[in-house]
Amino acid sequence: MNAIAGLSALVVAAVLCANSSAGAWTPPIGIPAPPFGINEVVPPVPGPWLTSTPGFYYVDKSNAAATDSGNTYGTPALPRRTIPLTLPAGSVVELHGLYDEPHNSPRGLVINGTKAAPVFIRGTSANTKPVITGYWEISGSYFVLENLEFAAAGGYTGRSQLLFLSPTSFAGLRFTDVHGAPDHGGIAVVSFNTQTVSGVVIYANTIHDNGDVNATYDQDVHGIAVGARVNNLWIIDNEIYRSSGDGIQINAGQTDQATTHHIYVGRNTSHHNKQSGMWTKQAVDVVFSQNVIHSHRPGNSSGGACAGFQYAPHRVWFLFNRMFDCDYGIGTGSDSGLGFGTESYFIGNVISSIHHSGGYNPGTGWSNAAISLPGGVNRYVVSNTIYDVDAGIVSPGSTGAVYVSNNVIARVTETQGAHIFLEMASLAAASSMHHGLFDNPTRIKWGTGTVYTLSGFKTAFSGQGVGSVNGDPLFVKPAVYDLRLQSGSLGIDAGVGDSVYQTFYSLYGIDIAKDAAGVARPQGAAYDMGAYEFGSHGAVLPAPSNLIVK
Repeated sequence: MNAIAGLSALVVAAVLCANSSAGAWTPPIGIPAPPFGINEVVPPVPGPWLTSTPGFYYVDKSNAAATDSGNTYGTPALPRRTIPLTLPAGSVVELHGLYDEPHNSPRGLVINGTKAAPVFIRGTSANTKPVITGYWEISGSYFVLENLEFAAAGGYTGRSQLLFLSPTSFAGLRFTDVHGAPDHGGIAVVSFNTQTVSGVVIYANTIHDNGDVNATYDQDVHGIAVGARVNNLWIIDNEIYRSSGDGIQINAGQTDQATTHHIYVGRNTSHHNKQSGMWTKQAVDVVFSQNVIHSHRPGNSSGGACAGFQYAPHRVWFLFNRMFDCDYGIGTGSDSGLGFGTESYFIGNVISSIHHSGGYNPGTGWSNAAISLPGGVNRYVVSNTIYDVDAGIVSPGSTGAVYVSNNVIARVTETQGAHIFLEMASLAAASSMHHGLFDNPTRIKWGTGTVYTLSGFKTAFSGQGVGSVNGDPLFVKPAVYDLRLQSGSLGIDAGVGDSVYQTFYSLYGIDIAKDAAGVARPQGAAYDMGAYEFGSHGAVLPAPSNLIVK
Protein backbone atom coordinates (compact mmCIF):
# COMPACT_ATOMS: atom_id res chain seq x y z
CA MET A 1 0.00 0.00 0.00
CA ASN A 2 1.48 3.38 -0.95
CA ALA A 3 1.57 6.38 1.39
CA ILE A 4 -1.50 8.09 -0.06
CA ALA A 5 -3.66 4.94 -0.14
CA GLY A 6 -2.56 4.14 3.38
CA LEU A 7 -3.46 7.62 4.56
CA SER A 8 -6.93 7.29 3.01
CA ALA A 9 -7.58 4.05 4.87
CA LEU A 10 -6.46 5.67 8.13
CA VAL A 11 -8.72 8.67 7.55
CA VAL A 12 -11.77 6.44 7.00
CA ALA A 13 -10.89 4.34 10.06
CA ALA A 14 -10.36 7.47 12.17
CA VAL A 15 -13.74 8.89 11.16
CA LEU A 16 -15.56 5.67 12.03
CA CYS A 17 -13.65 5.25 15.31
CA ALA A 18 -14.33 8.84 16.29
CA ASN A 19 -18.06 8.41 15.74
CA SER A 20 -18.08 5.04 17.50
CA SER A 21 -16.14 6.28 20.52
CA ALA A 22 -18.44 9.25 20.87
CA GLY A 23 -21.35 6.81 21.19
CA ALA A 24 -23.39 8.49 18.49
CA TRP A 25 -22.88 9.29 14.84
CA THR A 26 -22.61 12.99 14.06
CA PRO A 27 -23.15 14.47 10.60
CA PRO A 28 -20.53 16.45 8.70
CA ILE A 29 -20.71 20.24 8.93
CA GLY A 30 -23.63 21.65 6.99
CA ILE A 31 -25.33 18.28 6.48
CA PRO A 32 -28.49 17.33 8.39
CA ALA A 33 -28.73 13.94 10.07
CA PRO A 34 -30.71 11.52 7.90
CA PRO A 35 -33.98 10.26 9.40
CA PHE A 36 -33.21 6.64 8.45
CA GLY A 37 -30.23 4.48 7.51
CA ILE A 38 -27.60 5.06 10.22
CA ASN A 39 -28.82 3.75 13.56
CA GLU A 40 -31.28 0.96 12.73
CA VAL A 41 -30.44 -2.34 14.46
CA VAL A 42 -31.41 -5.71 13.00
CA PRO A 43 -33.68 -7.88 15.19
CA PRO A 44 -31.91 -10.95 16.59
CA VAL A 45 -32.25 -14.05 14.42
CA PRO A 46 -33.68 -17.23 15.93
CA GLY A 47 -31.27 -18.98 18.23
CA PRO A 48 -30.84 -21.81 17.77
CA TRP A 49 -32.17 -21.48 14.23
CA LEU A 50 -33.47 -25.02 13.85
CA THR A 51 -36.90 -24.49 12.36
CA SER A 52 -38.47 -22.27 9.75
CA THR A 53 -39.37 -18.94 11.38
CA PRO A 54 -41.76 -16.46 9.74
CA GLY A 55 -40.03 -13.20 8.79
CA PHE A 56 -36.50 -14.63 8.93
CA TYR A 57 -35.02 -15.83 5.65
CA TYR A 58 -31.83 -17.90 5.54
CA VAL A 59 -30.41 -17.84 2.00
CA ASP A 60 -27.33 -19.77 0.86
CA LYS A 61 -27.44 -20.62 -2.84
CA SER A 62 -23.97 -22.18 -2.65
CA ASN A 63 -25.24 -24.87 -0.25
CA ALA A 64 -26.01 -28.09 -2.15
CA ALA A 65 -29.11 -28.65 0.02
CA ALA A 66 -30.61 -25.23 -0.79
CA THR A 67 -34.09 -25.14 -2.29
CA ASP A 68 -36.96 -22.69 -2.68
CA SER A 69 -39.50 -25.47 -3.20
CA GLY A 70 -41.80 -25.65 -0.17
CA ASN A 71 -39.18 -23.67 1.76
CA THR A 72 -40.62 -20.23 2.40
CA TYR A 73 -38.03 -19.03 4.91
CA GLY A 74 -35.11 -21.45 5.09
CA THR A 75 -32.83 -22.50 7.92
CA PRO A 76 -29.08 -23.11 8.22
CA ALA A 77 -29.71 -26.81 7.65
CA LEU A 78 -32.08 -26.25 4.72
CA PRO A 79 -31.42 -22.81 3.17
CA ARG A 80 -33.35 -21.03 0.48
CA ARG A 81 -31.59 -20.66 -2.87
CA THR A 82 -32.82 -17.11 -3.61
CA ILE A 83 -34.10 -13.98 -1.95
CA PRO A 84 -37.89 -13.59 -2.41
CA LEU A 85 -38.59 -10.88 -4.97
CA THR A 86 -41.04 -9.12 -2.62
CA LEU A 87 -40.29 -8.75 1.08
CA PRO A 88 -42.89 -7.67 3.65
CA ALA A 89 -42.31 -5.29 6.56
CA GLY A 90 -40.04 -6.60 9.28
CA SER A 91 -38.30 -9.20 7.11
CA VAL A 92 -34.70 -10.16 7.85
CA VAL A 93 -32.76 -11.88 5.07
CA GLU A 94 -29.49 -13.44 6.18
CA LEU A 95 -27.39 -14.09 3.09
CA HIS A 96 -24.46 -16.54 2.97
CA GLY A 97 -21.83 -17.76 0.55
CA LEU A 98 -21.70 -16.96 -3.16
CA TYR A 99 -24.89 -15.43 -4.50
CA ASP A 100 -24.94 -15.18 -8.29
CA GLU A 101 -28.69 -14.71 -8.75
CA PRO A 102 -29.42 -11.64 -10.90
CA HIS A 103 -32.12 -9.31 -9.63
CA ASN A 104 -32.63 -7.06 -12.62
CA SER A 105 -35.96 -6.36 -14.31
CA PRO A 106 -38.35 -8.15 -14.24
CA ARG A 107 -36.81 -9.87 -11.19
CA GLY A 108 -35.84 -6.79 -9.23
CA LEU A 109 -36.23 -6.77 -5.45
CA VAL A 110 -39.24 -4.87 -4.09
CA ILE A 111 -39.14 -4.07 -0.39
CA ASN A 112 -42.19 -3.12 1.67
CA GLY A 113 -40.70 -2.07 4.99
CA THR A 114 -42.11 0.52 7.35
CA LYS A 115 -40.47 2.92 9.78
CA ALA A 116 -41.51 0.69 12.68
CA ALA A 117 -40.63 -2.54 10.88
CA PRO A 118 -37.79 -2.01 8.39
CA VAL A 119 -36.43 -4.80 6.19
CA PHE A 120 -32.80 -6.00 6.38
CA ILE A 121 -30.81 -7.87 3.73
CA ARG A 122 -27.45 -8.60 5.27
CA GLY A 123 -24.37 -10.63 5.90
CA THR A 124 -23.79 -11.78 9.44
CA SER A 125 -21.02 -9.26 10.14
CA ALA A 126 -18.68 -6.77 8.50
CA ASN A 127 -16.03 -9.51 8.52
CA THR A 128 -18.25 -12.24 7.09
CA LYS A 129 -19.77 -10.93 3.90
CA PRO A 130 -21.66 -12.96 1.28
CA VAL A 131 -20.33 -12.38 -2.24
CA ILE A 132 -22.93 -11.10 -4.72
CA THR A 133 -21.99 -11.34 -8.40
CA GLY A 134 -25.37 -10.62 -9.99
CA TYR A 135 -26.79 -7.28 -11.09
CA TRP A 136 -29.31 -5.90 -8.57
CA GLU A 137 -32.18 -3.46 -9.02
CA ILE A 138 -33.93 -2.63 -5.78
CA SER A 139 -36.84 -0.36 -4.84
CA GLY A 140 -39.31 0.10 -2.04
CA SER A 141 -39.39 1.63 1.42
CA TYR A 142 -37.57 1.43 4.74
CA PHE A 143 -34.88 -1.14 4.10
CA VAL A 144 -31.21 -1.63 4.96
CA LEU A 145 -28.54 -3.51 3.02
CA GLU A 146 -25.48 -4.22 5.17
CA ASN A 147 -22.36 -6.38 5.44
CA LEU A 148 -22.43 -7.40 1.79
CA GLU A 149 -19.80 -7.71 -0.93
CA PHE A 150 -20.83 -6.89 -4.49
CA ALA A 151 -18.21 -8.38 -6.83
CA ALA A 152 -19.24 -7.72 -10.40
CA ALA A 153 -19.15 -10.56 -12.92
CA GLY A 154 -19.40 -10.25 -16.72
CA GLY A 155 -22.41 -9.58 -18.87
CA TYR A 156 -23.45 -6.10 -17.76
CA THR A 157 -21.28 -3.75 -19.82
CA GLY A 158 -21.78 -0.11 -18.91
CA ARG A 159 -24.15 -0.79 -16.03
CA SER A 160 -23.82 -0.07 -12.35
CA GLN A 161 -23.98 -3.27 -10.34
CA LEU A 162 -26.34 -2.05 -7.62
CA LEU A 163 -29.20 0.27 -8.55
CA PHE A 164 -31.59 2.04 -6.20
CA LEU A 165 -34.57 2.69 -8.45
CA SER A 166 -37.84 4.58 -8.06
CA PRO A 167 -40.11 4.40 -6.28
CA THR A 168 -37.85 4.27 -3.22
CA SER A 169 -38.14 6.10 0.06
CA PHE A 170 -35.85 5.61 3.05
CA ALA A 171 -33.14 3.07 2.38
CA GLY A 172 -29.63 2.45 3.64
CA LEU A 173 -26.51 0.78 2.26
CA ARG A 174 -23.76 0.36 4.86
CA PHE A 175 -20.63 -1.61 5.76
CA THR A 176 -20.51 -3.04 2.25
CA ASP A 177 -17.74 -3.60 -0.31
CA VAL A 178 -18.66 -2.76 -3.92
CA HIS A 179 -16.09 -3.58 -6.60
CA GLY A 180 -16.65 -4.00 -10.27
CA ALA A 181 -15.43 -5.49 -13.52
CA PRO A 182 -13.29 -3.82 -16.23
CA ASP A 183 -16.44 -2.83 -18.15
CA HIS A 184 -18.92 -1.94 -15.40
CA GLY A 185 -19.72 -1.70 -11.71
CA GLY A 186 -20.47 0.76 -8.94
CA ILE A 187 -23.72 2.07 -7.48
CA ALA A 188 -26.46 4.10 -9.16
CA VAL A 189 -29.32 6.04 -7.57
CA VAL A 190 -31.78 7.07 -10.26
CA SER A 191 -35.35 7.13 -11.51
CA PHE A 192 -36.26 6.05 -15.03
CA ASN A 193 -39.92 7.03 -14.66
CA THR A 194 -41.90 9.88 -13.12
CA GLN A 195 -41.48 8.64 -9.55
CA THR A 196 -38.70 9.59 -7.15
CA VAL A 197 -35.92 8.15 -5.06
CA SER A 198 -35.78 9.91 -1.70
CA GLY A 199 -34.12 9.40 1.65
CA VAL A 200 -31.37 6.98 0.59
CA VAL A 201 -28.22 6.78 2.77
CA ILE A 202 -24.94 5.33 1.45
CA TYR A 203 -22.82 5.06 4.59
CA ALA A 204 -19.43 3.61 5.59
CA ASN A 205 -18.86 1.51 2.48
CA THR A 206 -15.78 0.77 0.40
CA ILE A 207 -16.40 1.34 -3.32
CA HIS A 208 -13.48 0.60 -5.60
CA ASP A 209 -12.14 -0.74 -8.90
CA ASN A 210 -15.31 -0.13 -10.89
CA GLY A 211 -14.49 -0.02 -14.60
CA ASP A 212 -10.97 0.22 -16.00
CA VAL A 213 -8.95 3.21 -14.79
CA ASN A 214 -6.56 2.62 -17.70
CA ALA A 215 -9.29 2.74 -20.36
CA THR A 216 -8.19 4.63 -23.47
CA TYR A 217 -11.64 6.20 -23.91
CA ASP A 218 -14.24 7.97 -21.77
CA GLN A 219 -15.66 4.85 -20.11
CA ASP A 220 -17.56 6.81 -17.43
CA VAL A 221 -18.09 4.04 -14.86
CA HIS A 222 -18.56 6.00 -11.65
CA GLY A 223 -18.16 4.73 -8.11
CA ILE A 224 -21.54 6.28 -7.29
CA ALA A 225 -23.75 7.74 -10.04
CA VAL A 226 -26.74 9.92 -9.09
CA GLY A 227 -29.33 10.61 -11.76
CA ALA A 228 -32.71 12.25 -12.28
CA ARG A 229 -35.53 12.53 -9.74
CA VAL A 230 -33.37 11.87 -6.70
CA ASN A 231 -33.67 14.00 -3.59
CA ASN A 232 -32.44 13.95 0.00
CA LEU A 233 -29.58 11.55 -0.67
CA TRP A 234 -26.74 11.10 1.83
CA ILE A 235 -23.33 9.80 0.69
CA ILE A 236 -21.29 9.81 3.88
CA ASP A 237 -18.17 8.27 5.44
CA ASN A 238 -17.28 6.07 2.45
CA GLU A 239 -13.95 5.36 0.77
CA ILE A 240 -14.10 5.48 -3.05
CA TYR A 241 -11.20 4.77 -5.36
CA ARG A 242 -10.11 3.57 -8.78
CA SER A 243 -13.35 4.27 -10.66
CA SER A 244 -12.97 4.73 -14.41
CA GLY A 245 -15.26 7.76 -14.14
CA ASP A 246 -15.71 10.03 -11.13
CA GLY A 247 -15.66 8.70 -7.61
CA ILE A 248 -19.09 10.34 -7.30
CA GLN A 249 -21.02 11.99 -10.13
CA ILE A 250 -24.37 13.78 -9.72
CA ASN A 251 -26.16 14.44 -13.01
CA ALA A 252 -29.90 14.88 -13.47
CA GLY A 253 -29.59 15.88 -17.13
CA GLN A 254 -30.63 19.09 -18.78
CA THR A 255 -34.42 18.73 -18.65
CA ASP A 256 -34.58 17.24 -15.14
CA GLN A 257 -32.19 19.49 -13.22
CA ALA A 258 -34.74 20.64 -10.65
CA THR A 259 -35.73 17.04 -9.81
CA THR A 260 -32.34 16.17 -8.33
CA HIS A 261 -31.82 18.21 -5.21
CA HIS A 262 -30.55 18.18 -1.63
CA ILE A 263 -27.68 15.81 -2.27
CA TYR A 264 -25.34 15.58 0.73
CA VAL A 265 -21.81 14.29 0.18
CA GLY A 266 -19.85 14.33 3.42
CA ARG A 267 -16.69 13.02 5.07
CA ASN A 268 -15.86 10.60 2.29
CA THR A 269 -12.36 9.81 1.10
CA SER A 270 -12.05 9.66 -2.70
CA HIS A 271 -8.77 9.05 -4.50
CA HIS A 272 -7.09 7.66 -7.64
CA ASN A 273 -10.19 7.79 -9.84
CA LYS A 274 -9.75 8.25 -13.59
CA GLN A 275 -11.73 11.49 -13.70
CA SER A 276 -12.28 13.33 -10.41
CA GLY A 277 -13.03 12.50 -6.83
CA MET A 278 -16.45 14.19 -6.83
CA TRP A 279 -18.34 16.03 -9.53
CA THR A 280 -21.79 17.44 -10.11
CA LYS A 281 -23.56 18.46 -13.28
CA GLN A 282 -27.21 19.53 -13.38
CA ALA A 283 -28.62 19.44 -9.85
CA VAL A 284 -29.78 21.84 -7.13
CA ASP A 285 -28.65 22.19 -3.51
CA VAL A 286 -25.60 19.96 -3.51
CA VAL A 287 -23.34 20.02 -0.43
CA PHE A 288 -19.80 18.60 -0.46
CA SER A 289 -18.54 18.81 3.12
CA GLN A 290 -15.43 17.61 4.97
CA ASN A 291 -14.36 15.19 2.27
CA VAL A 292 -10.74 14.16 1.75
CA ILE A 293 -9.95 14.08 -1.98
CA HIS A 294 -6.59 13.44 -3.58
CA SER A 295 -4.51 11.90 -6.35
CA HIS A 296 -6.42 12.70 -9.54
CA ARG A 297 -4.55 13.36 -12.76
CA PRO A 298 -5.54 14.44 -16.27
CA GLY A 299 -6.24 11.84 -18.92
CA ASN A 300 -8.39 11.24 -21.97
CA SER A 301 -11.59 12.02 -20.04
CA SER A 302 -10.71 14.62 -17.40
CA GLY A 303 -8.47 17.50 -16.42
CA GLY A 304 -7.32 16.00 -13.13
CA ALA A 305 -9.41 17.98 -10.64
CA CYS A 306 -9.95 16.78 -7.10
CA ALA A 307 -13.59 17.94 -7.36
CA GLY A 308 -15.82 20.34 -9.26
CA PHE A 309 -18.84 20.92 -11.46
CA GLN A 310 -20.06 21.83 -14.94
CA TYR A 311 -23.29 22.55 -16.86
CA ALA A 312 -24.54 25.13 -14.33
CA PRO A 313 -25.83 23.32 -11.27
CA HIS A 314 -27.53 25.63 -8.78
CA ARG A 315 -26.42 26.27 -5.19
CA VAL A 316 -23.40 24.00 -4.98
CA TRP A 317 -21.44 24.20 -1.73
CA PHE A 318 -17.85 23.06 -1.23
CA LEU A 319 -17.40 23.23 2.55
CA PHE A 320 -14.33 22.37 4.65
CA ASN A 321 -12.92 19.78 2.26
CA ARG A 322 -9.27 18.70 2.32
CA MET A 323 -7.82 18.41 -1.21
CA PHE A 324 -4.29 17.63 -2.35
CA ASP A 325 -2.13 15.99 -5.01
CA CYS A 326 -4.23 16.85 -8.08
CA ASP A 327 -3.75 19.09 -11.15
CA TYR A 328 -6.65 21.27 -9.95
CA GLY A 329 -8.12 21.51 -6.47
CA ILE A 330 -11.69 22.57 -7.25
CA GLY A 331 -12.34 23.00 -10.97
CA THR A 332 -15.50 24.17 -12.67
CA GLY A 333 -16.32 23.48 -16.30
CA SER A 334 -18.29 25.31 -18.92
CA ASP A 335 -21.92 26.17 -18.23
CA SER A 336 -22.68 25.53 -21.93
CA GLY A 337 -26.23 26.82 -21.53
CA LEU A 338 -27.35 23.41 -20.27
CA GLY A 339 -28.32 24.25 -16.70
CA PHE A 340 -30.02 27.17 -14.96
CA GLY A 341 -27.73 27.45 -11.92
CA THR A 342 -26.09 30.72 -10.89
CA GLU A 343 -24.74 30.34 -7.32
CA SER A 344 -21.72 28.37 -6.13
CA TYR A 345 -19.85 28.57 -2.83
CA PHE A 346 -16.32 27.58 -1.78
CA ILE A 347 -15.91 27.94 1.99
CA GLY A 348 -13.33 26.74 4.49
CA ASN A 349 -11.49 24.34 2.21
CA VAL A 350 -7.84 23.40 2.77
CA ILE A 351 -6.14 22.90 -0.60
CA SER A 352 -2.48 22.06 -1.07
CA SER A 353 0.02 20.37 -3.39
CA ILE A 354 -1.83 21.28 -6.58
CA HIS A 355 0.57 21.07 -9.51
CA HIS A 356 0.22 20.57 -13.24
CA SER A 357 1.27 17.39 -15.00
CA GLY A 358 2.67 19.42 -17.91
CA GLY A 359 1.81 22.39 -20.14
CA TYR A 360 1.21 25.11 -17.56
CA ASN A 361 0.18 28.40 -19.21
CA PRO A 362 0.17 31.41 -16.86
CA GLY A 363 -1.36 33.66 -19.51
CA THR A 364 -4.85 32.13 -19.27
CA GLY A 365 -7.38 31.84 -16.51
CA TRP A 366 -7.84 28.21 -17.53
CA SER A 367 -4.47 27.43 -15.96
CA ASN A 368 -3.99 24.95 -13.13
CA ALA A 369 -4.92 26.35 -9.73
CA ALA A 370 -6.25 25.52 -6.30
CA ILE A 371 -9.65 26.96 -7.28
CA SER A 372 -10.35 27.33 -11.02
CA LEU A 373 -13.64 28.99 -11.97
CA PRO A 374 -14.42 28.96 -15.70
CA GLY A 375 -18.01 27.94 -14.93
CA GLY A 376 -20.62 29.42 -12.66
CA VAL A 377 -22.06 32.93 -12.47
CA ASN A 378 -21.83 34.16 -8.88
CA ARG A 379 -18.96 32.43 -7.09
CA TYR A 380 -18.26 33.03 -3.40
CA VAL A 381 -14.73 32.07 -2.31
CA VAL A 382 -14.50 32.54 1.45
CA SER A 383 -12.10 31.52 4.25
CA ASN A 384 -10.06 28.95 2.35
CA THR A 385 -6.42 28.08 3.06
CA ILE A 386 -4.38 27.48 -0.10
CA TYR A 387 -0.73 26.42 0.03
CA ASP A 388 1.91 24.94 -2.30
CA VAL A 389 0.04 25.39 -5.58
CA ASP A 390 0.69 26.51 -9.16
CA ALA A 391 -1.81 29.35 -8.67
CA GLY A 392 -4.43 30.34 -6.14
CA ILE A 393 -7.86 31.47 -7.39
CA VAL A 394 -8.27 31.91 -11.15
CA SER A 395 -11.08 32.44 -13.63
CA PRO A 396 -11.26 33.03 -17.39
CA GLY A 397 -14.97 33.81 -17.12
CA SER A 398 -16.56 36.95 -18.52
CA THR A 399 -19.97 36.99 -16.81
CA GLY A 400 -21.21 37.16 -13.24
CA ALA A 401 -18.80 37.86 -10.39
CA VAL A 402 -16.25 36.27 -8.10
CA TYR A 403 -16.43 37.35 -4.45
CA VAL A 404 -13.15 36.62 -2.65
CA SER A 405 -12.78 37.21 1.09
CA ASN A 406 -10.87 36.00 4.14
CA ASN A 407 -8.56 33.60 2.28
CA VAL A 408 -4.94 32.70 3.01
CA ILE A 409 -2.85 31.95 -0.10
CA ALA A 410 0.84 31.08 0.20
CA ARG A 411 3.65 29.31 -1.63
CA VAL A 412 2.51 29.84 -5.22
CA THR A 413 5.24 27.81 -6.86
CA GLU A 414 4.98 28.82 -10.52
CA THR A 415 7.05 31.97 -10.96
CA GLN A 416 4.35 33.47 -13.18
CA GLY A 417 1.46 31.92 -11.31
CA ALA A 418 -0.86 34.36 -9.56
CA HIS A 419 -2.37 34.34 -6.12
CA ILE A 420 -5.52 35.71 -7.78
CA PHE A 421 -6.13 35.96 -11.53
CA LEU A 422 -9.40 37.16 -13.10
CA GLU A 423 -8.62 37.22 -16.80
CA MET A 424 -11.50 39.20 -18.31
CA ALA A 425 -12.05 42.88 -17.55
CA SER A 426 -15.82 42.46 -17.40
CA LEU A 427 -15.56 39.80 -14.71
CA ALA A 428 -12.99 41.77 -12.71
CA ALA A 429 -15.13 44.91 -12.80
CA ALA A 430 -18.05 43.04 -11.21
CA SER A 431 -15.94 41.15 -8.64
CA SER A 432 -14.44 41.97 -5.27
CA MET A 433 -11.51 40.91 -3.11
CA HIS A 434 -10.94 41.87 0.52
CA HIS A 435 -9.41 40.62 3.77
CA GLY A 436 -6.82 38.23 2.39
CA LEU A 437 -3.42 37.14 3.65
CA PHE A 438 -0.84 36.55 0.92
CA ASP A 439 2.82 35.71 1.20
CA ASN A 440 5.48 37.59 -0.77
CA PRO A 441 5.87 38.19 -3.60
CA THR A 442 2.12 38.61 -4.09
CA ARG A 443 0.92 38.47 -7.70
CA ILE A 444 -2.59 39.63 -8.61
CA LYS A 445 -3.97 39.96 -12.14
CA TRP A 446 -7.30 41.74 -12.23
CA GLY A 447 -8.84 41.95 -15.69
CA THR A 448 -5.61 42.95 -17.41
CA GLY A 449 -2.28 41.35 -18.21
CA THR A 450 -0.58 43.51 -15.60
CA VAL A 451 0.82 41.72 -12.56
CA TYR A 452 0.20 43.75 -9.40
CA THR A 453 1.71 43.55 -5.95
CA LEU A 454 -0.86 43.82 -3.19
CA SER A 455 -0.15 47.50 -2.65
CA GLY A 456 -0.17 48.14 -6.39
CA PHE A 457 -3.51 46.33 -6.69
CA LYS A 458 -5.06 48.47 -3.97
CA THR A 459 -3.80 51.62 -5.68
CA ALA A 460 -4.94 50.61 -9.16
CA PHE A 461 -8.42 49.46 -8.11
CA SER A 462 -10.05 51.72 -5.58
CA GLY A 463 -12.01 49.85 -2.94
CA GLN A 464 -10.39 46.50 -3.67
CA GLY A 465 -8.09 44.62 -1.29
CA VAL A 466 -9.52 46.21 1.85
CA GLY A 467 -8.10 44.56 4.95
CA SER A 468 -5.65 42.47 2.96
CA VAL A 469 -2.06 42.01 4.10
CA ASN A 470 1.29 40.61 2.97
CA GLY A 471 3.41 38.32 5.07
CA ASP A 472 4.29 34.81 6.18
CA PRO A 473 1.06 33.16 7.40
CA LEU A 474 3.07 31.40 10.13
CA PHE A 475 1.50 28.00 9.66
CA VAL A 476 2.03 25.57 12.55
CA LYS A 477 4.03 23.05 10.51
CA PRO A 478 3.86 23.70 6.76
CA ALA A 479 6.40 20.96 5.98
CA VAL A 480 3.74 18.38 6.87
CA TYR A 481 0.79 20.53 5.76
CA ASP A 482 -0.46 21.45 9.21
CA LEU A 483 -1.85 24.76 8.00
CA ARG A 484 -3.29 26.13 11.23
CA LEU A 485 -2.05 29.55 12.32
CA GLN A 486 0.66 30.06 14.90
CA SER A 487 0.68 32.84 17.47
CA GLY A 488 1.79 36.06 15.79
CA SER A 489 0.25 35.31 12.42
CA LEU A 490 -1.08 38.35 10.59
CA GLY A 491 -4.25 36.37 9.93
CA ILE A 492 -5.37 36.22 13.57
CA ASP A 493 -8.36 38.48 14.34
CA ALA A 494 -7.74 40.20 10.99
CA GLY A 495 -10.57 38.64 9.02
CA VAL A 496 -14.22 39.32 8.66
CA GLY A 497 -17.46 37.37 8.64
CA ASP A 498 -19.35 36.93 5.40
CA SER A 499 -22.98 36.82 4.33
CA VAL A 500 -22.50 33.28 2.96
CA TYR A 501 -22.95 31.87 6.46
CA GLN A 502 -26.33 33.52 6.83
CA THR A 503 -27.29 32.47 3.32
CA PHE A 504 -26.66 28.83 4.20
CA TYR A 505 -28.58 29.13 7.46
CA SER A 506 -31.52 30.79 5.74
CA LEU A 507 -31.69 28.05 3.12
CA TYR A 508 -31.05 24.96 5.25
CA GLY A 509 -31.36 25.93 8.92
CA ILE A 510 -27.82 24.79 9.79
CA ASP A 511 -25.04 26.97 11.21
CA ILE A 512 -21.80 26.60 9.21
CA ALA A 513 -19.96 29.51 10.87
CA LYS A 514 -17.14 27.14 11.79
CA ASP A 515 -13.57 26.42 10.80
CA ALA A 516 -12.23 23.38 8.98
CA ALA A 517 -11.95 21.45 12.26
CA GLY A 518 -15.52 22.26 13.30
CA VAL A 519 -14.63 25.02 15.79
CA ALA A 520 -17.16 27.86 16.02
CA ARG A 521 -16.11 31.16 14.45
CA PRO A 522 -14.98 33.62 15.56
CA GLN A 523 -12.92 32.51 18.57
CA GLY A 524 -11.24 35.87 19.17
CA ALA A 525 -12.16 39.49 18.58
CA ALA A 526 -12.81 38.81 14.90
CA TYR A 527 -12.67 36.04 12.34
CA ASP A 528 -9.22 34.70 11.59
CA MET A 529 -8.21 34.53 7.94
CA GLY A 530 -8.17 31.18 6.21
CA ALA A 531 -9.79 27.85 7.02
CA TYR A 532 -8.69 27.59 10.67
CA GLU A 533 -9.34 29.68 13.74
CA PHE A 534 -6.20 30.24 15.83
CA GLY A 535 -5.88 27.59 18.54
CA SER A 536 -8.17 25.16 16.72
CA HIS A 537 -7.57 21.71 18.17
CA GLY A 538 -9.65 19.66 15.78
CA ALA A 539 -8.19 16.89 13.66
CA VAL A 540 -5.64 18.15 11.18
CA LEU A 541 -4.88 15.86 8.26
CA PRO A 542 -1.17 15.09 7.95
CA ALA A 543 0.49 14.86 4.56
CA PRO A 544 1.77 11.60 3.15
CA SER A 545 5.55 11.49 3.09
CA ASN A 546 5.87 11.95 -0.65
CA LEU A 547 4.07 15.32 -0.42
CA ILE A 548 6.22 16.84 2.28
CA VAL A 549 7.63 20.17 1.15
CA LYS A 550 11.41 20.08 0.88
